[in-house]
Amino acid sequence: MDAAQSSRLQNGVAAYNRGRYFECQQIFEDLHRDCEGEEAALVQSLTMISCGMHIHFHRGGGRGALNLFRQALIILDDLRPACCGVATGDLYDQLFAYVEELQGRSKPGARFFDRFLAPKIPSAG
Repeated sequence: MDAAQSSRLQNGVAAYNRGRYFECQQIFEDLHRDCEGEEAALVQSLTMISCGMHIHFHRGGGRGALNLFRQALIILDDLRPACCGVATGDLYDQLFAYVEELQGRSKPGARFFDRFLAPKIPSAG
């Protein structure tokens, strides 16, 4: 990943970690067009996570969000422990725990503390 792409990735990660899921989704989608290989896979997984979070918090969540999270987990599993400055192993663990929490609920949708429980994208190193 070149310096410009890395900067765009970090901008998307920062927006995600501030809870600006729709904004970072746009950043990741634009970045994905310029990436290949593992870089593209990482950005694709981050796009899925941010889209799933947007659906969860702004559209009631449900199976659509869970499916996006599960697809992202499959991709992240192959990228562990780190990729392009992202601690993918830690992100995998956080997202897996979050999916387990959501699956255990009797009703879909975001709850009051979900923003605090939502996984953050950690930096590697």
